[in-house]
Amino acid sequence: MPINHAMWSHGHSMVVENPAALVSEWRAGFFIRTVGRRGTTNWFHFGIPTPVIVDDNRLTVDSALVRLKSAGAGAKITNVHVFDGERKIASHDSLSVAPTTWQMLRWAVPGRPEVRWGVGVTVGVSFTGTTDAANTLELASAGVDFFP
Repeated sequence: MPINHAMWSHGHSMVVENPAALVSEWRAGFFIRTVGRRGTTNWFHFGIPTPVIVDDNRLTVDSALVRLKSAGAGAKITNVHVFDGERKIASHDSLSVAPTTWQMLRWAVPGRPEVRWGVGVTVGVSFTGTTDAANTLELASAGVDFFP
């Protein structure tokens, strides 16, 4: 079945839950670069434009996607959670994702739930590198695939 809608949010619109846990963040036209403080964790939030009903059909959420690049294992994704309003509809935990080249990564949303309120993708990160360079994570965008 073809994807009905794929909606994305640009990295420079990402919201950092705990800015004090960052050494710096730089928003540019092409991404957001974050440098985390050594030994910290944080949550990065993306609000995804959400078509709830299309042609009288309520859409369902199939998967969440993130396009990113890491300096290495010192700056890694540990969690990806997907929300519909206040309801968590997917939780991928105990991850260790740190691609050193730009990659688009996909996480399934089990059961393909119907969308009711608006979708958010939340990315948990861990910074364990010994230098600022090792604790650098760049995020270009996050998105969601919707099906009828």
